[in-house]
Amino acid sequence: MRLLAGEIRHFLVYLDRIGRGVLGAVTVDDVRGFMVEMAPRRPAGIGNVVWSLKRFFAFLNVAGLSDVHIDGLLALAAPRRVRALPCFTREETGHLIEGIETETPCGKRDYAMVLLAFSTGLRCCDIVALRLDGIDWRRDEIRLVQAKTSKPLVLPLSALAGNAVAEWILHGRPDCGAPEVFVRLQPPLVKLGNSTGSTLMRRRLTRAGIDHVAGDGKSFHALRRTAGTRLIESGAGLPLAAQILGHARIDSSRRYFALACEQLRQCCLPLEEFTCIKEGLR
Repeated sequence: MRLLAGEIRHFLVYLDRIGRGVLGAVTVDDVRGFMVEMAPRRPAGIGNVVWSLKRFFAFLNVAGLSDVHIDGLLALAAPRRVRALPCFTREETGHLIEGIETETPCGKRDYAMVLLAFSTGLRCCDIVALRLDGIDWRRDEIRLVQAKTSKPLVLPLSALAGNAVAEWILHGRPDCGAPEVFVRLQPPLVKLGNSTGSTLMRRRLTRAGIDHVAGDGKSFHALRRTAGTRLIESGAGLPLAAQILGHARIDSSRRYFALACEQLRQCCLPLEEFTCIKEGLR
């Protein structure tokens, strides 16, 4: 909803600038002019603009506020480009995990969260929201409802990650009434905030000696990308990867093929074979 409101706000500002004070006076040419103006400014996000405009005008049509139909005009809009951000290398993964001290409550908490992310591919928001009653210790499973998709998800809890979580709960977690597994170490003793992932990664990347600059993709979400890439590298197919990562669409898991270098090499034709095919097409 925030995405839709933001895009339509830009459109309404544009209409005000060109003197269209009434929605009923908006024409197809106005929409076309807005798209021409936005295209060079939003090359990677033009799909969001199209999606928002279609839904906005569908609402206007149903409400009788506009008789302009734009589906045909925007039917061939360019698809949204997806940037393939990197995952952590195996060497970086080792440095990151080994660099977390596990003698302190903060270290125990960070260690458990990082191992959970690496082993399950869970998003930071879902790890932060994980409840004590969401862990089935008898079956070694995690049960939760994903914040992004609102879909239930059941994942296996590996021995390494499970032991780290148990160590945090038994010997690091403050005694409090919060239902979440991971809580603050200072009052108020409540669930962690939205900035937990970025704060944790800044602290741990520095300690591990891993270079990091803004926009390089080495965020908490990179732990999820790493888990997805390792799944593909292990031979897991897209359906299984999508199921484990909790993707609503299987296409969302395809991006991890771009990070699985060894699998991409296997897809390449030998130079001699490629040359023969090229010669045969002439």
